[in-house]
Amino acid sequence: QLVILGAGYDTRGFRLDLWREKNKNNTNNGNDSNENNNDSELKVIEVDQRQVQQRKLSNLLWLSNRGDEDGQRIADRMGTTRVQFLPVDFTTDDLKQKLVLHEGFQTMARSVITMEGVTQYIPKESTADTLKKLKDIVAPGSTLLLTYVDQNYLGDGETVPKSYQRIQQLAAKVGEPWVSGWTKEDFRVFLRENGYEVVSDTAMSDYNLTYLKDVNRQLPEEELMNLERFVVARTLPIPKAPSLSKESDRKFKGIEKSAE
Repeated sequence: QLVILGAGYDTRGFRLDLWREKNKNNTNNGNDSNENNNDSELKVIEVDQRQVQQRKLSNLLWLSNRGDEDGQRIADRMGTTRVQFLPVDFTTDDLKQKLVLHEGFQTMARSVITMEGVTQYIPKESTADTLKKLKDIVAPGSTLLLTYVDQNYLGDGETVPKSYQRIQQLAAKVGEPWVSGWTKEDFRVFLRENGYEVVSDTAMSDYNLTYLKDVNRQLPEEELMNLERFVVARTLPIPKAPSLSKESDRKFKGIEKSAE
């Protein structure tokens, strides 16, 4: 299962071919089960504030009626339980309870969890509480993909680039100020204390060197936005040996890669 925290207008559940392999296998095996038989399929669970989800659903409904290929894909998935919406307020609701009571969530299943563009908007205590509760209800070795703001670029100090300051000012202007940031080492310790081991911690400049340099598509230095960092982590304890079948493990890794 893929759990998207603070999903906002994220469209992974509607644009990625997360179910393609299953459909292919069904065809090859002569299985005539239709798309609505989803009990054993991957579930995408979007978690966000109710009013955000209502706006998103309204937009998805409009897109689904356009009559083009993308619209048909959205319509098909909205007609199944593949993508589900769970309204949660991270500062007041009990995320663990909300997920456990949600019919589509599988407790102690191996999961991919994304929490992107969220941590800067909520107190560190709220992030810690969220991560601890998630760890209690997913399988060891599950993957966490999240972002955080580099503490060195938070605020309006002399060392903070003007472009970074403007982004924070605009966020505050619409009532969503950035309140939390960490250094790289502090965030590693923070995750460890809450039950996670960092696999990688990178910024946009790292992707420039790792992926874009070799294909001559490097971004100019002035276009690099390194204020937000991207982390891949695992829930502890990390299993020494895979507990899933080779086929299931292969599918999980495909889902994990697609969600990044």
